[in-house]
Amino acid sequence: MRATREDVARLAGVSCASVSYVLNRSRKMSLKTETAVLDAVKQLNYMPDMVARSMKKNETMQLSLMVNDITNPFYGEIIEGFESAAIENGYFVNVCTGYRDINKYFDNYIARRVDGLFVVALPYKFDMDRLYRLTDNGICVVVSGNAKADASKVSSIENDYVSAMETAVAYLTGLGHKKIAYISGLSKSHEFDQRIEGYLSALEARHIPVGDGLLMEGEPPFATGIQDGYEMTKRLLSSGKEFTALIALNDMMAMGAITALREAGKSVPEDVSVMGFDDNIFDTAWIPSITTMGFSKAAFGRRAFELLYRNITEGTTDSVVQKLSLIPRNSTGPVKK
Repeated sequence: MRATREDVARLAGVSCASVSYVLNRSRKMSLKTETAVLDAVKQLNYMPDMVARSMKKNETMQLSLMVNDITNPFYGEIIEGFESAAIENGYFVNVCTGYRDINKYFDNYIARRVDGLFVVALPYKFDMDRLYRLTDNGICVVVSGNAKADASKVSSIENDYVSAMETAVAYLTGLGHKKIAYISGLSKSHEFDQRIEGYLSALEARHIPVGDGLLMEGEPPFATGIQDGYEMTKRLLSSGKEFTALIALNDMMAMGAITALREAGKSVPEDVSVMGFDDNIFDTAWIPSITTMGFSKAAFGRRAFELLYRNITEGTTDSVVQKLSLIPRNSTGPVKK
């Protein structure tokens, strides 16, 4: 028979209210009481009835995380950080991918009454009005990768890609590179992604011409994986445009770019320097290891949970913008004389 809260209280020698205070962390209890309750919970293998709790408190203690591409380890590290922080605070986390109709997922979140949602999916994949409908139905939302989101409705956590691209271009020009290509995977029409803007402004500040030939934009469905970096680099090579350095939207695309360059008989970094974004966990295992603009994804996920938790418990929305750091590795070097 399943143990009840009353059973826990009886074994611990405390009131049912004290059991609730300890398990919900809703009131500070003495160490003696907390130890007695937790020992009783362990001994009885007590599992709270979350359905009953949700009916009583109008909360499910469930969160959801919508990621753009679960095959990219970038998102795996964010999930790890977010989920760890959520579990520490008593939440259960559902992870969904952006491969299907995200708008239908939003409707499901409303039907299932999740308490909050962290969306790390590109905005062109869903309708913003459908996203805001979640907040209208009492579901708290944090977004990332969506610089145009309404800060009065949702919280956001973003990377400062404009300054990161400035750092990347400054690093490459410091190595003597003036013909710097960029393969995006996305499009200039996607205002939510500021890497193209950062790339163009960094070159303009240095009076370096870019021309459409060195800026390779993506095409629908705007994928950004290894194969996409490979295909876009082949297109760049076939264009005949000269370049000595290449920046990729992310490290996965940089990996594909290095493969395409090798196939074309070009050495990295002797002939072409390559760098990406994100600091992928496979960067150091790739040959050559990939220079990147990176940050701690686990800490990023934890910070996203903190924003969501504050929204749930205090009703406040907030926006966080963080800097990226240059991580030089073997895929970049001085321009070939």
